[in-house]
Amino acid sequence: MKTLFPPATARSSYLPLKAIAPGVALIVVMNVMAVTGTWPSDPLWSMAPSIMLFVIPWVTLLVLRQSPTVFAYRRDRAGLNFAWGVLAGAIWRGLSMFFNYRIIYAGSVPTEGINLIFFGLIWVPFVEETFFRGYIGKTLNANLGPAMGIFLQAVLFTFQPVHWQQGWLPLISIFGFGVIAGWLVERWDSIWAGWGAHGFANVLPGILRLFV
Repeated sequence: MKTLFPPATARSSYLPLKAIAPGVALIVVMNVMAVTGTWPSDPLWSMAPSIMLFVIPWVTLLVLRQSPTVFAYRRDRAGLNFAWGVLAGAIWRGLSMFFNYRIIYAGSVPTEGINLIFFGLIWVPFVEETFFRGYIGKTLNANLGPAMGIFLQAVLFTFQPVHWQQGWLPLISIFGFGVIAGWLVERWDSIWAGWGAHGFANVLPGILRLFV
């Protein structure tokens, strides 16, 4: 009998530590600038983090001539992994809103219309899951162990500029999500689990605003 929680029989490969060094250096600098208040407040910089986080993993992939499987882009059981991610994202966002009702109206993605679908369900999860859980997370997990790797990528994920500006209470929740998403991707060796959690967590507040 097949189980819903099978072991990853053939885990995907991962990048060497030196390959992720540019991305780690970039996100550390961005986070330090955010925490110290030196990150530019100019609106033109609002999309800069996403663009930089998008470019580095895929340029690295091209330079090293690697397959997207090194970021855990796997086709096997992708739908089921995505569904488990959606469930985890719903639970996380539900608990976040229970403890902080205002989070329904806060966040880093638009909460209405086509923007909600594109940015919340597609663009933001694509960029952030690829960078933090695929590009950085898989390599850290392989070299430092899953516990330390998941913790470190969650810290880097939490303090990026777009999250820092939301305040301390959301930061605690965001860190929790970073741990959950990191565990999901590590558990099933599939980026789709993290994507499902991230995407649904992003769009749920917008959906709830229709009824609240």
